[in-house]
Amino acid sequence: MGFGITLGIFVFLLTGAFLGQLVLHNNEAGFFPGLVAGVWAAWPFLHQARVQRYNFLHPVPREYKVPVKQAFAKVRDLLADTSYNFGDKWHIASADTISGRITADLRFTDEQIHHDMDQRGQIHSRKERLQRYLALELTICDTGRDTALIQMDFTPKVEGAQFRACDSIVTGLIDSIENRIGPGVQVGDPADTRNPAPPWWLISLSALALFALLSDIQKAIFQ
Repeated sequence: MGFGITLGIFVFLLTGAFLGQLVLHNNEAGFFPGLVAGVWAAWPFLHQARVQRYNFLHPVPREYKVPVKQAFAKVRDLLADTSYNFGDKWHIASADTISGRITADLRFTDEQIHHDMDQRGQIHSRKERLQRYLALELTICDTGRDTALIQMDFTPKVEGAQFRACDSIVTGLIDSIENRIGPGVQVGDPADTRNPAPPWWLISLSALALFALLSDIQKAIFQ
């Protein structure tokens, strides 16, 4: 995602400067076409980052060679026993043995060092406490083969710009479940990261940019 944004900004500046200064001799005229060109350059990378993020927070269901009741009890106990930092624990909102559905959430804080510069140019550091929240919806289904199928869906919310602050908790919980009930087998395929056809909003935006560019070219010719 970072590479896509950087590339988009670079293409936007390069295209805008080329059209505005060298072709049309009007800096404002190159802004909109350059912006659309930057969006085109960034869109494939942003799409892949979005799909990869979705696959991380909504992993493909896995099948485990344990009965459903046993898997349910072990996962519920794991959530109840696991703690982070200085005692932050999962709060189990519901654990329905009939539907096999468990909902839980985790709240914790992180300390980060924030640097500020005063009027004299001196840098000062201070600690910030940022709130983190992670919701989990877990469903355990019977496959009919005396095995359990587990589907997990995570929803993180974080303060600040570190949007991956809960990722280590997600990875750690998945690994802990594997260690508690044994290795599982992936059932199904993750969302495809290949780029689909461009969205209609991007095509429409490109058409508007093309019309604007042709209009500016005509103005430059007949001036």
